[in-house]
Amino acid sequence: MTNNRKMKVLASVMLCFIIVLVTMLIYAKSIYDKNENPADSTIIPENSSASQSVESTATDTSTQSASSSSEVTETIDLKLYYFDADDYDNVKEIRTVTIDKKLYQDDITAAINKVLSSTGLNINKAVIKGNSVTIDLPREVALKFNMGSSGGVTYTNILAMTILNLPNIEKMEVTVDGVAGILADHFSFNGTFTKSEDGKKYTFTESDNESKGLY
Repeated sequence: MTNNRKMKVLASVMLCFIIVLVTMLIYAKSIYDKNENPADSTIIPENSSASQSVESTATDTSTQSASSSSEVTETIDLKLYYFDADDYDNVKEIRTVTIDKKLYQDDITAAINKVLSSTGLNINKAVIKGNSVTIDLPREVALKFNMGSSGGVTYTNILAMTILNLPNIEKMEVTVDGVAGILADHFSFNGTFTKSEDGKKYTFTESDNESKGLY
């Protein structure tokens, strides 16, 4: 083999060796880069199902919150007419008592007792017929009306003005433990209380029926 031929063969071998070496270096570098950035292979695209799930949950929570805030309890403002013995002919204070509208519609007795709760008065039952209401008092409450002349007028004014200023109520009758026509030394329930046209006072019309004493 001539020297020229030997040189050509040696050059070919060297070229192949260089190509193999470069290839191995490129492969090694790609492996190294991959190990340096492992998180790149776990990145979740913005449009992936996981992202959509988070957005869906947020939307559901927002919808539930909006739904809860829309369920607002309806209320009704009732008036408590407060009198005291210093001047029992004139109202001392008109207090607004806010009641659940559903309570007023479903249980008028409980609603009235809530309005009267600060006065020491309470009722057994209220029955509405048209624009008239019958209020039934417990005997122990009726006794308070008979504690002196000023007590009788004061409590009568509180009860009559408060009840007669309920929505759509124009007349009131009062019974005691179911008994009508009760009469005592300092008050009379033997008749009908009627709201005045201006709403500032009431009139009391005696009944022709025989009265009954506070037993």
